[in-house]
Order: sequence, then C-alpha cells, then structure tokens
Amino acid sequence: MLTRKQVEHFRALLLQERAAIEARTANRVERIRATVPEADEPVDEADKGTMARERDQVMIEEDLDRDTLERIDRAQARMDEGTYGTSEVSGKPIPIERLEVVPWATTLADERDPETT
Repeated sequence: MLTRKQVEHFRALLLQERAAIEARTANRVERIRATVPEADEPVDEADKGTMARERDQVMIEEDLDRDTLERIDRAQARMDEGTYGTSEVSGKPIPIERLEVVPWATTLADERDPETT
C-alpha cells in the first residue's frame, strides 16, 4: 500500500504529464495549420504528399496522447478510490519503479491491461 506522500508524488507526476500533453496538443494545432495551404496557394504533388504524411503523423501522436490522457484520468480516479498502485488484474502492488516510469500504470509489467484485451 502506498503512503499518502507517495500518492501525492505520483499525482504530481500525472499532472506534469497532463500539462506536457496539453502543450504538445497546442503545438500540433500549429503543425496541422502548416500543412494546409492557402486557398490561392499553388501546391505541387510532392508537397501534397509531404503534407499528408505530416498530418498522418500528427494524428497518430494525437491518438497516443488522447489514450494517455484517458489513462491519467483513470489513475487519478483510482487515487481517489484508494486503489492506485495495485494491479487491476492480480490485486498485487505495482512496483514503485514502474510507477515512476509509467505513473498511470494499472497492471504489473507482465500482466495484460483489461482495457486493451
């Protein structure tokens, strides 16, 4: 069982990650705008391909960040419920070292997340 101080430490890590994701999302909006040519701007086929690849990459990044935000929300809810730091699969404690790297972890490294199976 995690101490209150440990839970607050991980809550701060989750808030930091949320802020970083929000900053990346704002940056992505600018990146997307850069891939949309002005209505009267001529664009050759090579540029269209490059812009399409950039938009695809931005969308992949956005999907990953959206998934991480959902996991952060879930971790914060588990903190409020008092179940943070325990595996949703086995009920065993999640090692502190894992939570330091992935503070939104809900399972042990060798378990399957019930949300992704």
